[in-house]
Amino acid sequence: MNIKDIIPVALGEEPADVLIKNARIVNVFSGTIEKNNIALFKKRIASIGDYNRGKKVIDLKGMYIVPGLIDAHIHIESSMLSPREFAKVALLRGTTTVIADPHEIANVIGLEGVEYMIHATEGIPLNVYVTLPSAVPSTNLETSGARLGVEDMIGFLEKHPRILALGEVMNYPGVLKRDNELIAKIELLRHRYKKIDGHAPSLTGKKLNAYITAFIRSDHECTEKDEAIEKVKRGMQVFIREGSAAKNLNTLIDAVDSRNFPYFSFCTDDRNPVDIMNEGHIDFMVRSAIKKGVTPVNAIRMATINTARYFNLRSMGAIAPGYKADMLVVNDLKDFHIHSVIKDSITVVEEGELIVNVEGIFPEVKGRLGPMNPKRIKEKDIIIKDTGKKIRVIEVFYDTVLTKELITEPTVEGGLVVADPYRDIMKLVVIDRYRGENFTVGFIKGLGIKRGAIGTSVGHDSHNIAIVGENDSDIVLALQELRKMGGGLVVVNNGEVLSKLPLHIAGLMSDKPLEEVVKAINKIDKSSKLLGIERDPFMTLSFVQLPVIPAIRMTDRGIVDVNKQSFVSLYI
Repeated sequence: MNIKDIIPVALGEEPADVLIKNARIVNVFSGTIEKNNIALFKKRIASIGDYNRGKKVIDLKGMYIVPGLIDAHIHIESSMLSPREFAKVALLRGTTTVIADPHEIANVIGLEGVEYMIHATEGIPLNVYVTLPSAVPSTNLETSGARLGVEDMIGFLEKHPRILALGEVMNYPGVLKRDNELIAKIELLRHRYKKIDGHAPSLTGKKLNAYITAFIRSDHECTEKDEAIEKVKRGMQVFIREGSAAKNLNTLIDAVDSRNFPYFSFCTDDRNPVDIMNEGHIDFMVRSAIKKGVTPVNAIRMATINTARYFNLRSMGAIAPGYKADMLVVNDLKDFHIHSVIKDSITVVEEGELIVNVEGIFPEVKGRLGPMNPKRIKEKDIIIKDTGKKIRVIEVFYDTVLTKELITEPTVEGGLVVADPYRDIMKLVVIDRYRGENFTVGFIKGLGIKRGAIGTSVGHDSHNIAIVGENDSDIVLALQELRKMGGGLVVVNNGEVLSKLPLHIAGLMSDKPLEEVVKAINKIDKSSKLLGIERDPFMTLSFVQLPVIPAIRMTDRGIVDVNKQSFVSLYI
């Protein structure tokens, strides 16, 4: 679009391409509701005011119109949908812009994976900006599929203008210890005036100050109100997260007040498609914030202009002249039920139905992408002999990605340490899927499994295979099925595969349509309940390998004490 072409429309000398009449405009600048008309030209808002000529006219009849919603931090891979299928479900929920960190696929296949995510989203009706992953691999305590060094980033950064930031700097101990390569990545991006995204769970005081001095200006890992307030006071933009496993909104929203709200944004981080379809995406967070007492306009600001300003997206996050014509229409601000979605001046969603094709410039990937070569493990390989000592158990919790270290007496049968359904302690096996060399056997508590086994190739961040089970034979069967599928999710019981979802794209995403993926996930949910599991265990299980979030994790190389960044033994 040329500036000279839009000015005549703004002056009223030329008709708008689209004229939106009788709208109640949520003005994120003034904090007011403005009754007016909106003139659109090509993909932009030309003007707001007393305009009455348009090649196409949309009469909102007094409904509210708000800027398109923005997700400040998301891993599209965690939706298990291909990027274009994810765009469909995001648009249905009023999200028109996402800041995507592709470090999941980058840990599997490196820059090829990042480039896939960029190409797959080129030309689609969703604004997808990218952060360049900083942690590939996240630590040296796991086997990863790739390494992304500062030397790899230089040319890649110049090649792709949609890269806005350095992806979440998860290795905060590396920052504090002045790790040369990590600091070099930060320096590379910040000297190009890109943002440096943070990831600093429970970091406070002097360590937080030191972390922030490395130009790290955001964080999405807050779990407590006081933690969020401290980070805002120190100049960070806090992304309040509501994912499928980590649900922090109800706790953190109490930190937001009429003075500090510009420094809070919304993000989903990791959210599965069933939750997006059933509950919502950023729209769910807006509704939830309003129910918790945030004014509708401030909740909308947190979902739009706050994030746009943080990332220097100069033409997004507001309904104003020159801004992108990305908007959604709602009947009532408190209920925030989406009536329609407008993207680039085109109505893409009408009364809950997607009415456009989501197509891109580049062809979709065909066949399997990425390695899936786990060791062929037999039952005898994963037995654990009793030593008479206590054992370490990883205790996990739904709604948070934090874990605890549980020291307990083992359950012993025939001289072997075994799973104990009565105490909710199951055997956990993590297997290197790249070289087929390493695997670790331990125990996990908190998933609620009583029988059978579940397995997944989604394991942040290196995405090795994790299997949890009550018996060794079902654990081995789950591994065999994951290998056969090329990665995915699987539920087995008593020697039978009950349900599965192949994830052919890097063992992370399906190459199937949204509807098929949702159907498969629903079947997995039903079969999981047959194992005694009351809630979806897979998102929680996917974080059990992540060696940068306290307190204890397990990778293919061993059990990890996160705070010490070192391996510890199973026995105490």
